[in-house]
Parts: sequence; C-alpha cells; structure tokens
Amino acid sequence: MAASEQAILSQLDASAQRGVRPERAQAALADVPALPESLVALEEQLTRATEDAEEKLRAAARHLVSAGGKRIRPMVTLLACGACGGEMRAAVPYAVAAELTHSATLLHDDVIDDGPLRRGQPASRVIWGNAVSVLSGDWLLTRALEIVSAEPARSAALPTLLATMRRLVEGEVLQLSLRSSFSATEKDYLDVVIGKTASLFGWAAAAGAWAAGQVGHVPDALVRFGEGIGIAFQLVDDALDYAADPQLLGKRLGTDLIEGKATLPLIRACEAEPRLRERLAALVEGEDDGDAVAADVVEVVKRVGGVDDARALAREHTRAALAALEEVPDGVHRRALLEAAGSLTERAF
Repeated sequence: MAASEQAILSQLDASAQRGVRPERAQAALADVPALPESLVALEEQLTRATEDAEEKLRAAARHLVSAGGKRIRPMVTLLACGACGGEMRAAVPYAVAAELTHSATLLHDDVIDDGPLRRGQPASRVIWGNAVSVLSGDWLLTRALEIVSAEPARSAALPTLLATMRRLVEGEVLQLSLRSSFSATEKDYLDVVIGKTASLFGWAAAAGAWAAGQVGHVPDALVRFGEGIGIAFQLVDDALDYAADPQLLGKRLGTDLIEGKATLPLIRACEAEPRLRERLAALVEGEDDGDAVAADVVEVVKRVGGVDDARALAREHTRAALAALEEVPDGVHRRALLEAAGSLTERAF
C-alpha cells in the first residue's frame, strides 16, 4: 500500500476512535472498496484547485487546506455517491467543492472571531492579515463554483450550491447579530446551526447522489440526512466546549461564551439558573474577568445538564437523519454513512 494511502487510513482510524463504537466505524470504512484511493485523489485535487491563485491568496488558502481537518463533508459526498451506485472518483470534484466552501467559511470565521489558531497552527489571518484571509476565503468560494460548473451534474448541483452559500452567510450574520447579548433563544441557535453548518452537510450528501446520476427522492433524502447529521455534529461540538479534555479538544473550555456565543448548553443553563445572565452581562461590560466567568459558567452548565441536553438533542437529529438514509439503497457505502453519523453524535474527547 502506498504511503499516502496508509496515511489516509491512519487518519480514518484516528477519527473513528473518537466515537464510542470505534470498532464498528473502522470496520464499516474498511469495507468500502476504493475509499483510500478516492481520498488520495481528493487530497491531490484540493492541492491543484489553488494552483492558479495569486501567490498570497494561494499561500493563505493552502495553509488552511493542507493543515488537514476531518474531511467529513467530502467523505459524505464520496460515500453517498457510492451508495447511489456511482464510482466514488466521479464525486471527487463535488467533494473538493464542499471542502473548499467549508475552508472559506473558516477563513472568514477566524477574521470575525479574531481567532489566533486553526487546526493547531496559527490562523491564516495571523500570518497574512485579515484582508488576505478574507480575500482567500472569497477566492475559494468562487473556485468551488467554477469546479461544480464544469461537472456533468451542474444543473442540479450549481444552483443548490449557490443557495447553500447564501444560507451560510445568513447564518453567520444571524450569529453576529446575537453576539454578546446572550439573549438568543433555542430557535435562534438552531437557525444559526442550520445555516452555518447543516446546509453544507446537506449539499455535500446530495452532491454525491447527483454525481452518480440520481435525481428525485434519493438526493432529497440525502439532503435531510446531511442536514440532520450537520445539526448533530454542531450540537456535539458545542457540548464539547463545556465538557471535553482541553488538550484533546485543541482549545480551552468555554471559548464560545468568551467569544459571546450562546450555544445550546448555555441557553439551557440560563433557563435553569437565570442568575447566570448577570455574570454574562458583567463579562460583556468588561466588569468581570473572562477566564473566571468561563470557569464558573462551565461548571454550572455541566451541573444543570446543559451538556447532556445538547447530546440528547443531537441523538434526536441523528435518528431523523438515519430515517432519511433508509431511502438510499443499502450496501457497504450506506452502512459506512450510518456508522459515520453515529460516531459524529457520540464522539468525545
């Protein structure tokens, strides 16, 4: 086996082991024919996608893309294509477009959040500045659209990718409008998650079906599947901000609340103990130390069950996603999607 394929398999194993049932996840992935080769092709095309960018834009974009990441969205695209009877290599361009779009949102998020780190290394904005980072994100979005516009299924995939990009922006704007007020409702929170996270998961899943030549109810079912696991993924991510091992998570606990983001665990905790809003108001006004407030709030969130509530809701969305997956033909690819969805919901650091 080539060294690049072995590296891909090692990455898959490491991702699978984050869940509560790593053996099942690993076995399901190992049963998928040609998955390592398809992932190698994905990495190669991700590199080639930025070859013709201006030097600074290329450097900033590759700094993020080459840093790795879970590649969850592209994996969903490839497996969905295989589940629909297509060759996974045919879905690689759509998988590349999904990852480039995701990377663009990360470049923009780091500017909005003044984020110093991304994937364990200095964020692009720290090295090249905010302007280059924003423009690199813009360039990646246009490149994703160019890639999809050249593919056979562009009539289905391109308009929906444009709509997804609009939803991504609207989700970000809504989150920004709610920042530091800590007045967000659970509906506000879910609207942000559906726009910023779930919409791209839904497109990535359906794109695999379109790459396989499917139209009609199967791509629609995969949109529901992708959006369901996207919501579950974000819920668990937000729960981990209050309950994970900081070293394994790669950031300190309570980062979201320090950045002014009211995620579901915090919203539920504020409902259970309204006095929390007073501490958070003091934090916003600069009257209290951020680290001290974060430590206190993290303890309250865990004590009143905010973390457990987020995980329980994630499981509900995962169950809905798996119900939608039943409309997709059975086989090794669908079983791998099923196990991936379970691992996303149950992952713990």
